[in-house]
Amino acid sequence: MEAIASKNQGKFAQNIRNRELEICKICGEPTQYLVNIPLMNKQFLAHINCRCEREKLEIQRENELKQEKLSKIAELKNLSLISKRYENVSLENTQTGHNSSFDKAFERCKRYCENHQKVYENGNGIYLFGAKGSGKTHVTACIANELLKKCVPVLLTNLFEISKAVKSTFQNGFHESEQEFFERFEKVSFLIFDDLGVETFTKNDRDTWLQTLLFDLINRRYNAKKPTIFSSNYSLNELVNLRGISDRTVDRISEMTSGAVFKFDGESMRSKFKNII
Repeated sequence: MEAIASKNQGKFAQNIRNRELEICKICGEPTQYLVNIPLMNKQFLAHINCRCEREKLEIQRENELKQEKLSKIAELKNLSLISKRYENVSLENTQTGHNSSFDKAFERCKRYCENHQKVYENGNGIYLFGAKGSGKTHVTACIANELLKKCVPVLLTNLFEISKAVKSTFQNGFHESEQEFFERFEKVSFLIFDDLGVETFTKNDRDTWLQTLLFDLINRRYNAKKPTIFSSNYSLNELVNLRGISDRTVDRISEMTSGAVFKFDGESMRSKFKNII
């Protein structure tokens, strides 16, 4: 009986060896290969992906990765607080050549995004200031959207939104504590602080709280060496002398943005780029 079984196995193996492997009619590569199991004296045919199937699987995987990236970008955009007005502005669709100071700052911010990994490692920030309508917020939104496109976490906000959010943590039942809130602002890869200096600090009780809040937030970013980008209608000196922000806060900002302070001069850019600024 064992001799018959052995004979049948040998005959089956011979049939497999004699059988032609299936070939893909499109690319001409085999879709089967012969598997030998010497210890069990067995052989069998197994499926193998031909070039067509490999390319199909690669395209499918690329589409899945693309969809994952788009979902991640959408999620990050929801967290970034970018307004509807600026959600579609980009480095690519921004027109230049109308204002030299705008162009200078824009090109520097473009290189900033191109080198975002090195910028992040070094904790380099940027300070943009100038008159209303000069294009500062537009440029910061371009930076945010470019980094988001690279799936880099960005938060674009201002002191009003921050103070409002912090006060909401004082309410009973709020899902996020004040400490957790500050950690979120401290740890985000890039923080864009828009319209710094809108509030005037006059040293009353409310402003004392705001002074502490502003310093605490900036100091956390400073100590963590995290890149922070600022836009303002005022120079660093004017933040102290005209808006009443404390010296120690402005000193931190100055160190965080050293070598990357840009002034936007000239007429309002809104008259030039009505659709994008």
